[in-house]
Amino acid sequence: MNDLINKIFNSYNYIKISGIGNEKIEFYKHKSAKIANYFLVNTIDCRGFEDDEEKVINALEQLENEYSKRVTSNDVSLKQRIIESFDDIKEASQVDKNISAIYLLLFKDIEKINNYRNVVYSIEESPNYFKRYVLPYTQKQTEQLNLALSQYGDRSLVDALCQIVDNEDNYFELVEGKDLNSTYGLVVRMFSKIPFLQYKFKTELAPDPIEIQIERNLNKDLISYHSFLDNNEYNIEDILLLENNFVISEEDLDKEIQKLMKGVK
Repeated sequence: MNDLINKIFNSYNYIKISGIGNEKIEFYKHKSAKIANYFLVNTIDCRGFEDDEEKVINALEQLENEYSKRVTSNDVSLKQRIIESFDDIKEASQVDKNISAIYLLLFKDIEKINNYRNVVYSIEESPNYFKRYVLPYTQKQTEQLNLALSQYGDRSLVDALCQIVDNEDNYFELVEGKDLNSTYGLVVRMFSKIPFLQYKFKTELAPDPIEIQIERNLNKDLISYHSFLDNNEYNIEDILLLENNFVISEEDLDKEIQKLMKGVK
């Protein structure tokens, strides 16, 4: 998953700065110093304790502890190491207000995340230090996603992700709580938990006015009746002429009219 996340960051011109965190924490900043967006990616393997709420909570709180405090007396906080990585003091001063953290939670069973909804909510809503986004996933999802992406050839990574998520049937299954362990479910979470990852909507022409749509679906005979009735000036001969298979001479027509006028049975 970390390799895939790294590719997504690279797709949006973010670079990983080495020497900031440990093997579980990575720091990204944009190539352009004018774009003040900074990200910590915190990888947590919950597979060994995903049924132990206390351990899950402790693992989720670890990043905040490292960010604000020194790990050892001879060390500096993660925040201080981030600030020291900048050559530009002005850019470094923007970190506090513009840093976010993405928590990658690896589970054996993705359904287990339902047991931690309140925990996830408290983490994501915390006002301390940085914005937080929790992204749970399984190894199976990662493998399936990498396989799916390989089918898109030369298309960009973002385009391929948009194609995968553009599936209405899978969407309704996910809404109903089904197939949470699918590739689709993971990609949907990625779009919601990686702030700069944008879904590209298909460009569609505006629909025709409703009256044009109706006319298009009417057969020719009905259209002729519609056009005729839309014109307030008409007589009985015009009405009869609308019937394609109705052929009558003027003489016969006069006879029929006379019968009607005289009440002939």
